[in-house]
Amino acid sequence: MFGNELFDHWLNQKSLEILGKVEKEKISTEDMLILSLKAQTNHFHHMDQEFRGEFKKIEQNFEHIEEKFEKRFEQVDQRFEQVDKRFDRMTTIMMWQGGILATLISGIYFKLFLV
Repeated sequence: MFGNELFDHWLNQKSLEILGKVEKEKISTEDMLILSLKAQTNHFHHMDQEFRGEFKKIEQNFEHIEEKFEKRFEQVDQRFEQVDKRFDRMTTIMMWQGGILATLISGIYFKLFLV
């Protein structure tokens, strides 16, 4: 738990000694503190394992959400590309129409007023 195997070994040995003498004799306050410390380290160890499992589940959920988001983003990106292509086509058509209209107007103007 703490990255200190020496401490863990000492705590395990000491708690086993104390548990061995619990029924035979009265244990001291120091012994009770050691047993409490051992109980806490066990609790921390189990909570650490439980939290790691929960964090893995959360990470998997986020990965799933990220995959959905990426797929949706790709769909939206493709739609924008389609709209952009349509806009380009419309712009080209409108330019041709404008050119034709300008030619017609200038032809009519030339025919009516200059000839």
